[in-house]
Amino acid sequence: MTDGPPRILLGPQRPEHNIGTEFAAAGLPQGRVAIISAGMQEAEGDVEHISEAIDRPLLDLRLYQRAEQVFAEDHTLLEAYRARQERLQALQRLYRRRLRPLASALREIYGIPGEEKLLAPERRHAVAQVRALDHHHLGRVEAAHREFYEAFPATSYPSLAEHRQKIARQLAACSALIITGGNVIVLLNRMRLFGVDAMLAGQTLFAWSAGAMLLADRIVLYHDRTPQGRRDPEILGAGLGLINGRVFLPDARHRLDKTDVLRTRLLGRRFTPAACICLNNGNALRFAGQKLVSCDGAQRITRSGRLEKVSAA
Repeated sequence: MTDGPPRILLGPQRPEHNIGTEFAAAGLPQGRVAIISAGMQEAEGDVEHISEAIDRPLLDLRLYQRAEQVFAEDHTLLEAYRARQERLQALQRLYRRRLRPLASALREIYGIPGEEKLLAPERRHAVAQVRALDHHHLGRVEAAHREFYEAFPATSYPSLAEHRQKIARQLAACSALIITGGNVIVLLNRMRLFGVDAMLAGQTLFAWSAGAMLLADRIVLYHDRTPQGRRDPEILGAGLGLINGRVFLPDARHRLDKTDVLRTRLLGRRFTPAACICLNNGNALRFAGQKLVSCDGAQRITRSGRLEKVSAA
């Protein structure tokens, strides 16, 4: 009895790629491989280098282009989709505004020296307040998605329903699915629109960057080095839940300020019991279903704020 289908999560594929090595090591049967590159938006389909790396023909499911076609054919669905996106953006702004003072207070109270017996309950409560806001926001975001799909079911739109059926047949005929990086919001929304999230239970998967992020049960946006300065890590919404109990942080080498141990410490504690895992170029995590089988190079953030190698034990 196996633990589940292979799920191989990789770091960004630049400057060097390891998809070819990992694909060869998986020993999959011959045949076409499906790929979702919708996160690349207008550059969707620019995947010849990936086909060469794995030495297999690729079938791009073209979720971004398909969505544009569906919306062009049904303006009612397009307007509803846009309205939902505007609502989600408004919710994210409200959440970000509420998060800022709570995250600031959390950092401040953890930075105060003093008696541990006095400070510990306040620190735990400060973490709990941020977690409560995260939970509240996650619930509102998922309610917005749920209301949209209940009000606009795919079966009511012939073009959308037809695309879903074609995608299901194409995916079933492929030996594996690759999910690339790019814009995680676009990638997740297109996968949900075409019901791909419900087609992956027994699928062999290779994913990196944004593709890896959305396999978890929660998607966390983070960046300590934006041109506008640091931003507090924030919940975007629920992921596909194929690998639970972890938060994936792609390109941490460039996005995470590891010198600020207090900041990384609070990041790790905030999302406990989930492990915050940094995925950099050249890293690989190999799962059988939900079970981590082996790891190359990936690190997790400890409760002390330090980074340590991920272990499959």
